[in-house]
Amino acid sequence: MQFFNIPALLPQFYPSMLYWFFSAIIFNLLYGSAYLLLFSRLSHIHFRWWYFIIAGFLYAFAISLVGNLLVIILMLIIIYYLIIHRRISFNIIGTQYIYASFILMITFGCVGSLITALYNVTVKVPDYNFVYYILGTPRIIVSFLVAYGVIVATEKLFARYTDVVAIQYPILAWIINLLMLTFLFYMYRVNGGGHPAKLPVTIAVTVGYGVVALLAIKAFTNYYHYKALAVSLQDEVNNLQYYTSHIEEMYDELRHFRHDYKNILYSLTGSLENNDVTEAKKVLNQVITPSEKTVTQKESVLGQLKNVLNLDIKSLLYNKVLSALEDNLKVMVEISEPVKFTSTVAPLDLIRILSNLMDNAIKAAKQSKDQKVSVALFTKNHQQWIVIGNSTREKALNLQQLSNGHSNLESSHGLGLKNLQMILARYPQVQHEVSSNDYWLEQTIIIPQATNK
Repeated sequence: MQFFNIPALLPQFYPSMLYWFFSAIIFNLLYGSAYLLLFSRLSHIHFRWWYFIIAGFLYAFAISLVGNLLVIILMLIIIYYLIIHRRISFNIIGTQYIYASFILMITFGCVGSLITALYNVTVKVPDYNFVYYILGTPRIIVSFLVAYGVIVATEKLFARYTDVVAIQYPILAWIINLLMLTFLFYMYRVNGGGHPAKLPVTIAVTVGYGVVALLAIKAFTNYYHYKALAVSLQDEVNNLQYYTSHIEEMYDELRHFRHDYKNILYSLTGSLENNDVTEAKKVLNQVITPSEKTVTQKESVLGQLKNVLNLDIKSLLYNKVLSALEDNLKVMVEISEPVKFTSTVAPLDLIRILSNLMDNAIKAAKQSKDQKVSVALFTKNHQQWIVIGNSTREKALNLQQLSNGHSNLESSHGLGLKNLQMILARYPQVQHEVSSNDYWLEQTIIIPQATNK
């Protein structure tokens, strides 16, 4: 079976030079470019001009189901290794490219078939060569414009689908990808596109493919989004319970300390009246100093976190900080002025970002010699800053490996630094800075301040 049309670009295999120019050059260049342009819209990856020529060259030779599948695989390899240099997950790139390809195939199947059918109906004696060699150019142009509109209309839905399904459930995402690719089988084995008698069936099946795929994407996105939201809300409730329980515990400690303080004063008074300095020092060392240290440590954390005006963020940070203190880590919290996070970053994403950073910092600090963690939140120049640092086992970490997820510092709770970048990729206005030096790793998130409505 022939998978590729090897002489597809040679002029002698066309009826005329005009047909060769429109079919072999113009159509193939537009066809390959259309895939890259739609993918670029979804992924926000920009291509240099020669990649469009490469795409047109590759798609020019694909004349069968297997040939098109091989070209899609080859394009994915080129994008993954030569353009993004493996900085983004192949799973994400594959999902985006296959979706863009599917939308173009759907619109080309509908619009292209419709244009061909209209030509066959309106022209008394249709010219087969004109249909085959010339009409393809307007077909791909109109199909691309319609596909671009579909991509724009579904861009937000697909971004959520990528974040909620493709990243967290890659097997499910690839099952949906394979289902979309089955449309190629219909195109090459079943479709009689362009013939008026078969046009209703062609359009019905093609539209049906598109509707089913979009409904599946939307259904799985909503299901897993609300599932994640339910888990997040439950975590918020648990954090709030943890937060309030520790407030009550601190209140009891302060009340007991105040009650005991009077008795301690009586003991000190009696010791001093009897000039028993040794007994007075013993009371101070064994009773007052440990109690004051315990109360002051928690009070210091609460005193800083009171400036966080988002209750969900406050309870999350308190939970993480208290967890670090219980692990005997040295925790420094600096929130000297009131901070209220605005709607620039979605609340659920902000929770995931902070939780990920704190989990990573705590885990790494446990493995280090100094065992230190620091948290700082502040607002400066209409920007909200999150600075989280931790001591490290190594003097300086390889930041490239960190961003690629090849590190034992990746959070045991799931996302890791590589997927953190995937979340932040949906917020291009948010800056993410990482530095590692002198046994200290520090990550800074800078969020432009927005006006909450």
